[in-house]
Amino acid sequence: MKTLSGTFAFKLALLTAIAIVAAYAVRAFATATPTPAPATQTFSLEFGTKGANPLYVDLASQTQAAKDAFDKALCTLKANGGQYEVGFLANPTAQPTPIGQYDPTCPPTASINTDKITTSELAKNAPAEESSAYDPNAVYRVRSNSAADIKAVLDTFK
Repeated sequence: MKTLSGTFAFKLALLTAIAIVAAYAVRAFATATPTPAPATQTFSLEFGTKGANPLYVDLASQTQAAKDAFDKALCTLKANGGQYEVGFLANPTAQPTPIGQYDPTCPPTASINTDKITTSELAKNAPAEESSAYDPNAVYRVRSNSAADIKAVLDTFK
């Protein structure tokens, strides 16, 4: 087996040292992308509480239409330059969406015609104003320069 020449061994050691120093330098100077500060908004609405056991605010009703109205209000608020930090709990047994990670389902722009809707007898006879343990709930904050956008979100709550 041949031994490496002194010049080649020195160059190999030098390249290895440079690679190690470069790896540490890149790691040392790497920083996380800072989160931009929210823009100043004229109106702010805080609802519920933020913390380990947040207090959620009930939506107007336990129907999918109520959740859709809440999502639509958030979509309108965002489209008009508003901001929201919202957590959502679909029902007590569901996993809550943490504050700041809730992404509302914006209504589609196309329309669909429905020929027939079938409703069960149980659904027809259920009392509409009675609250359920499965009510959808939301918590925390929305901000906007438009009072109408804030009121639209507020109108989706009980």
